Amino acid sequence: MSPMLYCERHEMHNCADCAPPASRVGAPADGWSDWPPASIIIHSSGLAHLPGCQHIIPSDIRPPVYGWVPAPSSGAWRRLAPSFPLRATEGNTGRTAVSRCKSCDATQ
Repeated sequence: MSPMLYCERHEMHNCADCAPPASRVGAPADGWSDWPPASIIIHSSGLAHLPGCQHIIPSDIRPPVYGWVPAPSSGAWRRLAPSFPLRATEGNTGRTAVSRCKSCDATQ
């Protein structure tokens, strides 16, 4: 029996969305494989995205436009709001998210 992995972002065990990616030997790189699954990416507009978002291109994610949090606190994605902003810890650390991308949020 395999150990149950705990997903900090979704606060649940064995989260299919955040499970380690399956081996993709021979598959084309999508650019997201280097991002930790729980990362929150923050655009200059204050909008937060998750790895895999179709609105952004991984190679474009760099300062000064973007900041990110590779290991957000448990439940940070769900709490994210103007009353609970999230400040980037890497990239442009001056970036603060106050809202969630609707497409990313729909996957959660």
